[in-house]
Amino acid sequence: MSRHNPRRPFLRTILAGCALMLVLFGPAPASVAEQQAVEADGAASIQGGNLAQARDQAISHALRSAIEKVIASSAAPDLPAGRKALLHEKIFPSTERYIVHFRILREAELDGAYAVRIAATVDAAGLRGDLRRHGILAGKAEETRGAERRIMLSVRGSFAGHHDYLAFRDMISGIPGVQSATPASIAPRLSEWHLRSSEGAQGIARELSKRRFKGATLRIVQSGEDAIVVSLDSKGGNRD
Repeated sequence: MSRHNPRRPFLRTILAGCALMLVLFGPAPASVAEQQAVEADGAASIQGGNLAQARDQAISHALRSAIEKVIASSAAPDLPAGRKALLHEKIFPSTERYIVHFRILREAELDGAYAVRIAATVDAAGLRGDLRRHGILAGKAEETRGAERRIMLSVRGSFAGHHDYLAFRDMISGIPGVQSATPASIAPRLSEWHLRSSEGAQGIARELSKRRFKGATLRIVQSGEDAIVVSLDSKGGNRD
């Protein structure tokens, strides 16, 4: 005769909770396949004993190096001089826009310089799309492929930090029809995003109007054929 074990309901509760955690925090969506993980180094000389400034510069150099590695895996090693000039004009001035996230693996002061090594995740799809759009990579621009549309999304409002920025990007990416969301520029009160979508701007705007971010309604300010302007609340900012 089997005896009742008072622990069994408790164990079943734990197992159910674990299963829920796996569902919520399981594998990332397929769009992660468009990202590329790289390690890169950066260094900067220490001027006037300013370690903080040298560290920031070293990190910036490492981020650029990460972008260069992704470009090297996509483009021919002997790019014509004209295309290299385009890299310096169109891509390198805003390398941070292609960095999804990064962490510092090592950092040290060495011989009057500050050196870092980072592990970075790069938005490879967005980077390659811009490389094609600017004619640096061969092939048609991605916006002309199939029924894809490119939409400029302007967001009025501030993000509290990098975590909010990533959460907002994930929310946009989850809208039906949106294939990718790549930041074009980020300022204190305004950010701009390049969307690749199988839906038109009007349809995306309707979906955005149904969303809320950190309790704030996304208000549609303007919607055209290939551009959308939204505000994070009625005043154009995020309410925390």
